[in-house]
Amino acid sequence: MPFFTGLGMTASMIVALGPQNAYLLKYGLNRQSTVFHIALIYIFIDISLITLGALGIGSLIANAPLLKLAFSVVAVIFFVTYGALSINRAISAHQSVSKPEFGNKVYWTAILISIANPGVLFDTIVIIGGLAGQDDELLDRFIFSTGAATASLIWFTGLSLLSYQASRFISGANVWRYIDLVIGMLMLVLGYIIAQDAISLFETIR
Repeated sequence: MPFFTGLGMTASMIVALGPQNAYLLKYGLNRQSTVFHIALIYIFIDISLITLGALGIGSLIANAPLLKLAFSVVAVIFFVTYGALSINRAISAHQSVSKPEFGNKVYWTAILISIANPGVLFDTIVIIGGLAGQDDELLDRFIFSTGAATASLIWFTGLSLLSYQASRFISGANVWRYIDLVIGMLMLVLGYIIAQDAISLFETIR
């Protein structure tokens, strides 16, 4: 069924630890109720981007190798930069804890690491939305997109609740150093994988 296909595909992509999940975890593990507002922002943006992809934009980009290559290059820069900054925080002696921000800046940052994140845009618009857009029937597109949106709802809601509750047991400067270090390393690995794909794509269209 289209619903479960969309649900399963989105779930397999969304669980990867990226900038969105890392930012959410920071607020949850700091026991800030703001984490639930961030989760709502992510869910709304995911639904909006998936809808755009299902309406045909995803298929358009998927059939344009140069656009896919551009997405990949920007994504590599994004993830490598994010990873390097995280590792720098982890090893900097003067900054032992990754402190959360407060005020409207929190929400603007959450929005930026969603809509300015090539990984999120590619997954939601091109891959998920593109697959939804392949169905000729508008109803099937809607059902597929609903399944994808449901996965986003379940994941971000669950992650915010889990991290908020886990904050009772996770604290201390060293913990935050390790979290930043792991996140940074994962971002660098992800950047490397995307770079390899970009090189393969470049060789194909050259």
